[in-house]
Amino acid sequence: MSSVPLADSPLNSAFEACASALSKIADYELEPSLQTRLQELEDRSEYLSQAEHGELLALVDFTRKRSIESLEARLALKRLREAFPPAAEVP
Repeated sequence: MSSVPLADSPLNSAFEACASALSKIADYELEPSLQTRLQELEDRSEYLSQAEHGELLALVDFTRKRSIESLEARLALKRLREAFPPAAEVP
């Protein structure tokens, strides 16, 4: 029975794809236009209309969720690289 080198295996490809996807999530940064809008709303938080207040809450919730996802992705990527060192080669 011949074995396929791990570097050429579908399993390796799957690990590399996972590591790449996790890296993108881990490195996520809020788009500048959203960051600017969030800052504008925060600066005027005492004077916001009801619609703007809802927008601010939605942006805060969005950024909180993305931050949590980024941290979870960093942890998952660390665990993946510890369990499967070739995944560490993926940027």
